Amino acid sequence: MAINDSIEIIDAQIHEPVPQTAIPGIDPVAAAAINVELAREAMDAAGIDIALAVTGEPFITAARNLYPERFAGVVTFDHAHPDLVADVARVRALPGVIAGRALVGDWRDATLRPAFEEGAFDPIFAAAEQVGLPIFVSTHGWAKAMEAVAVRHPALTLIIDHIGVSQHPVSPPNDDPWGRFPDLLALAKYPNVYVKLCGAPLLSEQAYPFADVWPKLDQLFDAFGFDRVMWGSDYTRMRQADLPRGARPRRRGLSYADSLRYLLDSDRIGDADKRKLFGETLRRVLTFPAG
Repeated sequence: MAINDSIEIIDAQIHEPVPQTAIPGIDPVAAAAINVELAREAMDAAGIDIALAVTGEPFITAARNLYPERFAGVVTFDHAHPDLVADVARVRALPGVIAGRALVGDWRDATLRPAFEEGAFDPIFAAAEQVGLPIFVSTHGWAKAMEAVAVRHPALTLIIDHIGVSQHPVSPPNDDPWGRFPDLLALAKYPNVYVKLCGAPLLSEQAYPFADVWPKLDQLFDAFGFDRVMWGSDYTRMRQADLPRGARPRRRGLSYADSLRYLLDSDRIGDADKRKLFGETLRRVLTFPAG
């Protein structure tokens, strides 16, 4: 189908890329600037207009200094911080930072962190609700645990990362990668819960355009609607993936472009809904200024 070039593409998740070979003797400021250029070049090659940098503050600062119109920041909170309330307020005031992130699931083994059950994350959610800071939540398959948070903090904007399931890489392979997807769908009844559509090609058993993921994506869109789903690539992680398996002469993982085009080129989504999925929903939900 013909693609409408007027559709703005905002990537809701990139991490900091680094050179394949380390550059010896480079200072941290220059290193951050180089990494920003790597990200910007990847974005340009894939056709991405803006990206949310979910990474360390030095990269976010460098990206905003170099390309303020191309990057915004998402800061991950350390649940062991001695004063989380103050840290949430600090992050809320950082230039170019539009959201925080809480790692309630442990990516290493796809378990729910004991600290979450012990209440260590509660100050993050309470403080973020108070100051109006949206929170991305990395659950690694434990989306169900966010129901109580959504109920206790109805004014808090929660965005569930990675469509609510654990994904390889970086989490261990899962015999039933969609197994806990219904737990995400069950959260649709809470109007303050949103979803980051990220990594679905990793759950496919087919080559591009990953047609076998659509029954699940149809369920996602039916449950949440395009007003509550935003697309993210997580492209540095996609590059590590050796899936779907095929007869490629070189193993390069999944490309940035493929993680975008399987949705953007699909005739299963109309242009109006693509505008929401690739930019409008994010701008509205994260109070991102219009471009």
